Amino acid sequence: MPRKFNESIMAVFLLSRHHAIHNEHCICLKMTGFFHNVFSIMNQTQRRSQLWLYKFIAIFSLAIPSIAVQAQPLIDLSSEAQGLTIQYHTTFHTGIYDQGAAEITAYHPETQQLFFINASNNELVALDISSIDAPTVLSTVDATAYGGAVNSVDTYGEWVAIAVEADVQTDSGFVVVFRAEDLSYSHQFTVGPLPDMVTFTKDGTLLTANEGQPSVDYSIDPPGSVTIIGNAYDPNEATIVHAGFEAFQVDELVAEGVRISVDVEEAGMDLEPEYIAVSPDGTTAYVTLQENNALALVDIANGAITDVVALGAKDHLLEQNALDVSDRDGEISLKTWPIKSLYMPDGVATFDVDGQTYVLTANEGDSREFGSYSDEVRMKDLDVDPSVFPSSMLSDENLGRLQVMKPFHPSHFNESGKVQEVYAFGTRSMSVWDESGTLVFDTGSQIEETLARLLPGSFNSDNAENDSFDDRSDAKGPEPEAVSVATIGERTLAFLALERIGGVMIYDVSVPKNTQYVGYVNGRNFEVPFDEDDSDAQTLAAVRESGPEKITMIAPDDHPIGKWVMVVSQESTGSISFYTLELATQTSNESIHSGTQSDQHVILHQNTPNPFNPETRITFNLNEATQVALSVFDVTGKKVQTLRNGLFSAGTHEVGFNGSSLASGIYMIELRTKHQTLQRSMVLAK
Repeated sequence: MPRKFNESIMAVFLLSRHHAIHNEHCICLKMTGFFHNVFSIMNQTQRRSQLWLYKFIAIFSLAIPSIAVQAQPLIDLSSEAQGLTIQYHTTFHTGIYDQGAAEITAYHPETQQLFFINASNNELVALDISSIDAPTVLSTVDATAYGGAVNSVDTYGEWVAIAVEADVQTDSGFVVVFRAEDLSYSHQFTVGPLPDMVTFTKDGTLLTANEGQPSVDYSIDPPGSVTIIGNAYDPNEATIVHAGFEAFQVDELVAEGVRISVDVEEAGMDLEPEYIAVSPDGTTAYVTLQENNALALVDIANGAITDVVALGAKDHLLEQNALDVSDRDGEISLKTWPIKSLYMPDGVATFDVDGQTYVLTANEGDSREFGSYSDEVRMKDLDVDPSVFPSSMLSDENLGRLQVMKPFHPSHFNESGKVQEVYAFGTRSMSVWDESGTLVFDTGSQIEETLARLLPGSFNSDNAENDSFDDRSDAKGPEPEAVSVATIGERTLAFLALERIGGVMIYDVSVPKNTQYVGYVNGRNFEVPFDEDDSDAQTLAAVRESGPEKITMIAPDDHPIGKWVMVVSQESTGSISFYTLELATQTSNESIHSGTQSDQHVILHQNTPNPFNPETRITFNLNEATQVALSVFDVTGKKVQTLRNGLFSAGTHEVGFNGSSLASGIYMIELRTKHQTLQRSMVLAK
C-alpha cells in the first residue's frame, strides 16, 4: 500500500480520536464523512482502495466510544430557513420490514387519528396521535373482505375512504367508505381497474387514479382512468363518472412528446394514472402519468380529462444538471453527460401564489415491467453512435451501467440505425410547473449536491441496507418519491421525500421562479448494521426510518400540540416518524438560522468552500451574546491558530481562514462557548 495512503488512514483515525476525546459532548462526525474528504485529495490510483478503506475505518470506529453513540436525526437548515426550527419527536414501528407496512397516511383532525395502509397485512390501521410522542394503535380493518390489495386512504368530514383493487387486478376496483370514529363500514363504490390513489376534494368529491396495469402475460390490458364521485359520503346522493382517454389519439400524443412505450391502438391502454393533486380552488385535478412522462388535467365538475401534457426532457450536458451515473467508480462524481432524462413524476402537489396555481412534481422515474417484458437496459448494451458515445464513455466507471430506456422513437436513431439519443428514468429533482404544465423551475443537480455535502459516506445509498454507498447512482439516484406543501407563516414550503437514501428536502416555493433550498431532514440511522435480510424489531427500531413513501402535513389548528406536524411514513422500515416545525419570532435585525446541530444556542456551519485552497470562510450563529473562542487544530490535536476569542453579539458571524502556510490535509474547526463545544472537519487541498 502506498505510503501516502497509509498516512491518510492514520490521519482519519487520529482525527477521529481527537474529535471524540477532545470534547465528549460534541456531535461526532461520521467516519465515512472524513473518508470522503480524504479521497477528495487522493489520486486516482489511491481511490481504487476505497472500499477496503471503508471497512478499515468501520473497524477502528468500534474502538471510539463517542462514535458508537446512536445517531440523532440529521436536521440541516440553510440561511433560507429564516427562523424555522424542526424537532424530531418519535417513530412508530410496525416491526415489519420491506413489506410496505406503513405506506400511505391520512390525518383526521376531529378524532386526532392517523390512518395508514399496512400493505403487508392488507389492512387499514387507525393510530391515535393525540400525543405525537406516544402514538397508539386503536383499531384495524382487514381489506381482504372488500377485494384484493388496499392501496390508498384519505379522509373527509366524519369519513375515511380506502382504494382497494379487485382480486383480479385487471378487474374494476373499489372505494370503501368507513366512519372515522370507529372504522365501522358505511358503503362502497365500484371504480376503475387498479385504483392506486384516492383523494377527497375540499367539497367532498372523491377521485381515484385507476392505473389499469396489464396482466402479467399481457393478455388483458384495461385502460387507465380517473373516477370522480360527487357526494361520496352519501351513497344515496352520489354521482359517479369514469373519466377516460377516449378523446386522445395515440399518434397525436406521440407527436406532442408523450411517451408511448407499448404498441397500442387506444391511448388509454398505455396511459396509467398514478397520483392526484387537486388545485386549491377545487376545479382541476392534476394526475401524474408516470411512465408516460406526462400530466393529465381533469375538469372535476364536468367529469372529463381535458388535456394530456408532455413534460419534456432534461439535458444533462448542462452544468446545472450534472449527475452521478455509476455505482462502480467508488466515489461521488457529479458530471455532465450527453444524455437526457424524462421527468416521469410520481408524487404531485399544488399551491397558489397570487391567484396563480402551480404544480409540484417529485420526479422519481419508473420503468415498465410485466412478465418477461422490460423497457429498461444498461447503457453499455445499446448499439450507440460512437461519435456521440465513444467506447471510453461506456465503461462501468462511466455511463456503461446507467439504466436507461430502450429507444422508443425514430428520432433516437441515426441514419445508420445507431442510437444517438439516450434517456434515463427520472430527473433526480423536484419541478415547479404552471397550471398549463409549462416548466417554471427545476432543482437541477441540487439534491445530489446536498446529499454529497451532508451524507458523503451514504451518498446514493439504497433503502434496503446501510452499507450501500453509491449503489443507486446507476439507477435513478435518490429517487424523489412524494411531495407535500404547507404554508408556514407567510411562506409556502415544499417537502420532498427521497425514497432511497431517505429523508425530506425542504424548499421555499413562495416565489416559484426563485425556489430556494431551506433544509434537509433525515431520521435514518446509518450507523446501524442493516441489510435487506434483517427483519427483527430491534434492528428496525435502531435504524428508525428508511424508504419514505408519503409526507402528511398537519396544521397547528388541527392538532393539540399547536405546531405544524410533519408525518413521514416509511415503506422499508415499516415505520412512521413525527416531527414538529415552528417559525421562531426574530428578536434582532440579524438572521438567526440553524445548521445540522440539534442545539440551537450555537450553530457552527460547514466552511465554504470545502475543500479549499488556501482561503475559506467559517460561519456560525448565536441566539444570544456570548464569549466565543474559534480555533483550528491539525489531525494530531495541536492548535494551529486561534481565529477569534472574545464577546460576540447574537446573530450570524463570518470569519475568514487562510491556510497558505499549512500543508494539505484535514483540519478541525472548533467553536467554544460557555454552553458547548462544536467541531467540524475541513480539507486543505493544495
